[in-house]
Amino acid sequence: MYHLTEAYLMASLICLTAGYLGALVFGSGVVAPLVVRTLGEQTGGRLLRAYWPRYHGFAVVAGTLIMLFTAFGSAFSAVPSVYALLVVSLSGLMTLCFLAGWRLIPAINRARDEGNQAAFVRLHRLDVVLVTCGMLFALAVVVALVYVLPGQFTFWPTA
Repeated sequence: MYHLTEAYLMASLICLTAGYLGALVFGSGVVAPLVVRTLGEQTGGRLLRAYWPRYHGFAVVAGTLIMLFTAFGSAFSAVPSVYALLVVSLSGLMTLCFLAGWRLIPAINRARDEGNQAAFVRLHRLDVVLVTCGMLFALAVVVALVYVLPGQFTFWPTA
């Protein structure tokens, strides 16, 4: 692949992943508290019950696309295969965290409906940990891509 084209594609992937991370942080850190504070516990809770599966679904689909872009792009990249494997693995772990959290949502809702506060708190905390880990993996992907972009020109053969 022509080196300038690869640099533009990598910069685009950095922007895409950083935008994805920003949307996730905004969606969990701003939207949820604002909804509960504005609409109250009951009405806000009903709205968030529909919101969280969509949030996790977006995270899984976008994370899968980022993982596929990095996997397919690594086949044509001059970046060393070990480094490409690192980026693909981080993207995969990010996606798996959000997928596991997505699968927890029905159990969280069921525990809330049954009034089982202990199970609700435990599952909700687990989901928060999974979402946080997913965001940290997304940040690691951005950092890994930003780290390699300026130095990627040293990977090309000079002959």
